[in-house]
Amino acid sequence: MQLNTPGEYETIDWWHMTADQRKRALQLIARPPRRSKLAAAKKYGVDLTLLVENLSLTPTERAKKLSSGAKSLRALRLAGERHRSKK
Repeated sequence: MQLNTPGEYETIDWWHMTADQRKRALQLIARPPRRSKLAAAKKYGVDLTLLVENLSLTPTERAKKLSSGAKSLRALRLAGERHRSKK
């Protein structure tokens, strides 16, 4: 992720970023530089805001979110199975 001057790249954990670095990261996601990997991902259809949202969660929060989603999918699958068995 480009956070400083053009051509200067660094990898920084979201939790260790300063407020200015987080702001810059969000600006890059909103308007990625032409021909950058971010621009390519956005053009491909990757929702970069979801990436940032998940990076802002703690690992425990991410695990809870994943577990909740898995429970919802299981309930949906079971409901579909029940519906199909009634036919």
